[in-house]
Amino acid sequence: MKLWTNGLFYTMENEGATVESVLANETEIIATGSEAQLKAQYGELIKEEIDLKGATVFPGLVDSHLHLLWYGQSLARLNLNQQTSRTAALKMIADKVATLKPDEWLFVEGYNENMWEDDGRGLTYQDLDRISTRHPILVRRIDYHNVVINSPFIKKIQLKNHQVFEGGGEIDLTPDGKLTGILKDEATNLAIDAFPLATPTEMENYLKLAIEDLWSKGITGGHSEDLHYFNGFTGTFKTFTDVVGNQENQLPFRAHLLIHNAELANFNQSNETFLSNHPWVELGAMKIFYDGTVGSKTALMSHSYPNEPTQFGLQVQTDEVFETMVKDARKAELPVAIHILGDQAFENVITTLKKYPPKAGQLDRMIHTPWLRPDLLGKASGMPLLFDLQPQFMSSDLPWALEVLGETHPPLAFAWKSIQKAGFATAGGSDAPVEIPNPFYGIHAAVTRTVSSDLDGKHYFPEEALSRFEAIRLYTVGSAKACYHETTRGMIKPGFVSDFTILKDNPFTVSTKELRTIKVVKTVIANQIVFSKK
Repeated sequence: MKLWTNGLFYTMENEGATVESVLANETEIIATGSEAQLKAQYGELIKEEIDLKGATVFPGLVDSHLHLLWYGQSLARLNLNQQTSRTAALKMIADKVATLKPDEWLFVEGYNENMWEDDGRGLTYQDLDRISTRHPILVRRIDYHNVVINSPFIKKIQLKNHQVFEGGGEIDLTPDGKLTGILKDEATNLAIDAFPLATPTEMENYLKLAIEDLWSKGITGGHSEDLHYFNGFTGTFKTFTDVVGNQENQLPFRAHLLIHNAELANFNQSNETFLSNHPWVELGAMKIFYDGTVGSKTALMSHSYPNEPTQFGLQVQTDEVFETMVKDARKAELPVAIHILGDQAFENVITTLKKYPPKAGQLDRMIHTPWLRPDLLGKASGMPLLFDLQPQFMSSDLPWALEVLGETHPPLAFAWKSIQKAGFATAGGSDAPVEIPNPFYGIHAAVTRTVSSDLDGKHYFPEEALSRFEAIRLYTVGSAKACYHETTRGMIKPGFVSDFTILKDNPFTVSTKELRTIKVVKTVIANQIVFSKK
């Protein structure tokens, strides 16, 4: 057993609740109290003492919504997510193209025109053609709902002018019916699927890259949706069980995996179950995409987009198909986890879920839900829902999203306080690689309600701000509830897992501005230090 001492341990049971020392083994916390008490009671069992030198300790922080394999892949690829200039972003692509072999294809991640200070226009095929007409180039937008391809790529996949995509996506066309090179939502797969599937070795490397990076950010577990995009349910699940927590690889990480709706049949045919009992990997709800994103004007809204009276967004699933999906999930004894951006999407979803509630004790996840109306929370009252929130979206999406939606935007914008006051459980995540999975970016956003382009500026909808305690609970108690482990995870108390996030500074005493720059000094999973920085 290890005795962790000389730290300030926030138990997260109640606001302000702390203990001085913790005794733990590789499975769980055995006892908490003063160093003297624990030594007196357990002295002979203590094999190692760790002096934390006054550091602040929380239960291991967990990202409740991310894509582990996509995140690892984004770390391995050229990524534009930190570029604030259109010119610089295009130069990065050009520099990469200069290193390619003749006719080699290029996949670029993370472009975000809303961050470009010199020119906020989105990319089209003409921009990429100026870089190369020899190399097929695909640039994926940071929200994963939009890709841009150049002319060689258009020829490779045989897109045609005036071509229309049916099935919850869109091939973007000019007013006279010509291709722009932009593909949206499900239509993005026309281009993405032209690349070779990642090999099992590449997938393992992506997963290792992601986990090691998350350790450095203090993250001890993640709720991830990957089981459709790489090697199907069976192959991708095997990657997780081979890598995560494997004794030989020494990659402990608590992975809770959502099941994409397209993989439900494969799940049903497997020997796996809901919350399957693998040491480090388990299966959760069935994931469904209901609409798109505001950035792509595909979020399904109750009011039309400004100057586009017939454009209300995109309903990825028809009413009939969505109802069938929910019924199929219930037959498999699964809750559902639904991507929802627009207020109309939320209303449609809860109307169906009321007809087909989950098993007792299960919670359906409402993922994202940044745009709501007060009446919608009233309509959802009493339903077994958990809101899967991404506070960083507010700091990234405002104020440009308000301009996209116009004056008729739903009044509850990123309404975390209202959701909690309505009695719903909440958990916090990043949606990495859409956002950088630094939990303190999310905590800062939840508390300050400022945007990344002006961190010291306007506070947007400040009545929806969370306290520091509430914000940290999103990544501790909230994440534990989201994966049905609220009795063993998310708090520092006997019987709970021995996972800790150890910080240089105390998020309850630093300035609000400093919340975003808090440094992790150690990450501990199952009583093992997996990351340490002096």
